[in-house]
Amino acid sequence: MIGMLLATGAAAQDEASGSIYDSFKNGPFSAEFSAGVEYDSNVSVIEIDTSTAQDDFAAQFDFGLGAETDLGENTEVKVGYNFGQDIQFDVSAFDTQSHRLSGEISHDFGGVETGASYQYIYSKLGGAGFLRMHRASPYVAAYVADKKAYLRASYIYTDKTFIGRPTRDAQVNAGNGEVFYFVNGLRTYIIAGYRYESADAVAPEFDFNSHNIKLRLNQRIPIAGAKSKFRIGWRYEDRTYRSVTPSIGAIRADERHRFNASLEVPVSDIVYTELEYRYDDFSSNLPSADFNQNVATFRIGGRI
Repeated sequence: MIGMLLATGAAAQDEASGSIYDSFKNGPFSAEFSAGVEYDSNVSVIEIDTSTAQDDFAAQFDFGLGAETDLGENTEVKVGYNFGQDIQFDVSAFDTQSHRLSGEISHDFGGVETGASYQYIYSKLGGAGFLRMHRASPYVAAYVADKKAYLRASYIYTDKTFIGRPTRDAQVNAGNGEVFYFVNGLRTYIIAGYRYESADAVAPEFDFNSHNIKLRLNQRIPIAGAKSKFRIGWRYEDRTYRSVTPSIGAIRADERHRFNASLEVPVSDIVYTELEYRYDDFSSNLPSADFNQNVATFRIGGRI
């Protein structure tokens, strides 16, 4: 989904990497929209350690708007707005909606790019306010090895406010590093990344440190004469909480594996179709956070 931070099933984690504008076409103004249907074998909200053990279908609707302009030589400003809505067929208490406002400024110093981005996210769950989030991230990036690789390092600060759940309110500091390796230009490239996070919540039981690893392959393949995009990836998180969780009387520890694959096939210069599959395997000594799920999505969208 475009810009969804909260999702039934695994929380659609914000990439944190790359531009807020990456999904749009090049140009001063752009828009993207999609509609589809999703099947989830275990409707869940990861942010609050809740899973239903119930499967369901959901209708999805998304759109995004973006704009960019130059501020002097080698300096760009980008802004965007994204909206996402999931409507469950049966478990309406897990309907989700999100709004995201984004801004980014960057400057190219001739081989090294520096910049900063800001995002404000407001999410609803079951029609009621759920989460407000502010995220700020300065970064530095550069091409190396005759532009065969692109390196990016960033610091990410996140301020989370859970509406109606104040003990979960938290501030998160993270360091993030990524390498984009271009095997065959944009036709084939690999992304590898590592992120360390430290969260400080109102209630000590929600304080944690985590190590995150991601790998992804992006491949363009010809299908019926169209330049289709195939992506396959894996994310791993090792999360250790710093205080005893009262409900289990122990320090909580989580391991999370997320596997996903998608195929996007253009129908025209504007319209595309996409199939996506995701498998999440979450292991935790907190029973409500120990589960797995399969999520399959089909959508039709457009970019202008």
